[in-house]
Amino acid sequence: MKRTVSLAMVLVAGVLVLGCSADTGSGSTSNGTGGNATGGTGASSQSTTGSGGNQQSGGNPASGGTSTAAGGSGLGGTTSSGGTTSSGGTTSSGGTTSSGGTTSAGGSGLGGTTGAGGTTRAGGNTTSSGGSGLGGATGAGGATRAGGTTSAGGSGLGGTTASGGSGSGGTVNFGGTSSSGGTSSSGGTGGRSTGGTSNSGGTSNSGGVVTTGGSSTTGGAGGKGGSSATGGSTGSGTCGAVAGVIGTLTDPGPGSTDPSPPNPPGITFKDTDGDLVNAHGGGIIRVCNTFYLHGEYFLSSSTENLFNGFSMYSSQDLVTWKKEGNKGIILPQQGSTTELAPGRKGERPHIIKCPATGEFVLYAHAADSTYQKDKEVVYATSPTVNAVYSYKGALLNGSTKAEHSDMSAYADETGAYVVTESGHVFTLSSDCHSWVSDKQFSALNGTTGGIEAPTVFKDTNGTYYFIGSDKTGWRANDDFYSTAKSMNGPWTYKGYIAPAGKKAWMTQSTWVQPIVGSQGTVFMYWGDHWYGNQDTTAPGDHNYLATYVFQPLILTGGTTLMPTYLASWKIDIGAGTWSQ
Repeated sequence: MKRTVSLAMVLVAGVLVLGCSADTGSGSTSNGTGGNATGGTGASSQSTTGSGGNQQSGGNPASGGTSTAAGGSGLGGTTSSGGTTSSGGTTSSGGTTSSGGTTSAGGSGLGGTTGAGGTTRAGGNTTSSGGSGLGGATGAGGATRAGGTTSAGGSGLGGTTASGGSGSGGTVNFGGTSSSGGTSSSGGTGGRSTGGTSNSGGTSNSGGVVTTGGSSTTGGAGGKGGSSATGGSTGSGTCGAVAGVIGTLTDPGPGSTDPSPPNPPGITFKDTDGDLVNAHGGGIIRVCNTFYLHGEYFLSSSTENLFNGFSMYSSQDLVTWKKEGNKGIILPQQGSTTELAPGRKGERPHIIKCPATGEFVLYAHAADSTYQKDKEVVYATSPTVNAVYSYKGALLNGSTKAEHSDMSAYADETGAYVVTESGHVFTLSSDCHSWVSDKQFSALNGTTGGIEAPTVFKDTNGTYYFIGSDKTGWRANDDFYSTAKSMNGPWTYKGYIAPAGKKAWMTQSTWVQPIVGSQGTVFMYWGDHWYGNQDTTAPGDHNYLATYVFQPLILTGGTTLMPTYLASWKIDIGAGTWSQ
């Protein structure tokens, strides 16, 4: 039952910007500092950045113009600079400023070398220049006459911080054209350019060649770091929406017209290595402009669904996925005496960014091979979202476990929470390493007296939604939901998320991801179509073949959140809108 997926990538104004991921590719963005220039218009020189290549800058600015030295280096690369000024002598590394000019300092990277500052004649001020890439070196170049400004830049691993701004993470231009004036990667407000114009050009390719004639920026306007995701994730550093990225999600299967029983729905994704994306029953966390999908990793050689590790994939369009962690695994099997030992169950991994500490915490549930004994919520931690996590053990309140199976996690400005089957809401401690209270709400159990596969999200009006399914194992049923104005209730039962009898379009709930953009927010439902879940005899035996059902939720105009099944739809990541 092969599935395929198509992807439409749209370039807006010729620029496709995908950036601020935790896994930063080679190639960097150089942002000049924003100073006040009163001179005329100077032609910028060109520089070339390659992955591990060399970058050259310099040029001959006319008297009174603006010379912008190109900065930054690729991995292991070097940047040479220089050039000769008209009526102003020769610029060496660091440059020479004549007649009152000012040389502004550039960004900084990791492990690089800062070039020495230039010399000043006739009252000019020179600060140290530079910034470097990983292992690289950036020299300051160019010279300024009579009031012009030379920006010495450069970016390293993690991007460039423009003058006046702060934060972590830069901006990576992928496959587009470098924008005139550069891009500010961090928050804060810098200077304003009142004279002189920098022209830039060339094509920026990920890991390829960047040709630029110098970028003049204002130092960058402070933006909020990332978009708040379900699970309380905010972007690391300051990063805006990605313009022009449109993912097309198409179900090619026999049930694409009406995936109600017995027609199976869903998409089979393949990662950038050509392997099946194998992460189910989990969640998505957004960090800056990258989505990290994580879940259970199932073996093709077994039908027992024992714990074989939790996996993670990253994407910036929700269609093209790349392995993270160690060959895709972020939490492998643990020692023989632990809750996640070989031969045991480990399910429902969900990651939040702890609001008080900024640490990434993965929660899951563990049990014996029968699901019935030694059930508890466990957790693991990592300083970065896409690394291999350090296993910590059971989530406790003193010595008391959270003894439940299916669960999820959520965090926002009010705190961090773990929610479980049977309608429990656990409030977590400030460091997210223990729980401090446990409340059970009968309304969350729907009309059948029980709920599993829970997930929580909050809409733009501050209303919380708690979605789950009946307790029917791998078999599909009519998933339902409740709402509240607080995680601590009271909760009100609302009904099914899809028309009765459609069995949530043959899925079991696992996550809802808010996709916040410049024009709105899309709340995208992720349901697992477990292999064979339309069968009443032996579903779930080959869950490595489980498919993904991504659908937009309709939160206005009725109680049903997914009134129709969309066999194909498009999501504009930057705008936060969707269409058919």
